[in-house]
Amino acid sequence: MSVQMVLLPVFVQVALTFALLIGMVVARRKTLVSGETRIRDIALGEPNWPKGATQIANCYRNQFELPVLFYVLIALALPLRRADLFIVLMSWVFVVARFAHAGIFVSYG
Repeated sequence: MSVQMVLLPVFVQVALTFALLIGMVVARRKTLVSGETRIRDIALGEPNWPKGATQIANCYRNQFELPVLFYVLIALALPLRRADLFIVLMSWVFVVARFAHAGIFVSYG
């Protein structure tokens, strides 16, 4: 397997993380500008964001839990020359599952 084929799912997962970060910033900014959330309610890290902003923030935070193990697996598979077709296919399955998880996590509840 080429390095590009092995790393492509990793970059897609990273793009998902950045998309969630941007979505979280936009959602939080929207609630602050509209006056739905006041600065003093969240100034000390209090969890007083509206439901939608909290859902996106929680989904973003989840991207630093299980996907970190995925990054470690790929980082180990490449130098050990164990990155074969199975690893690439399972990487794509993982990334597609993370997209499904993010979609459900952000839109339902």
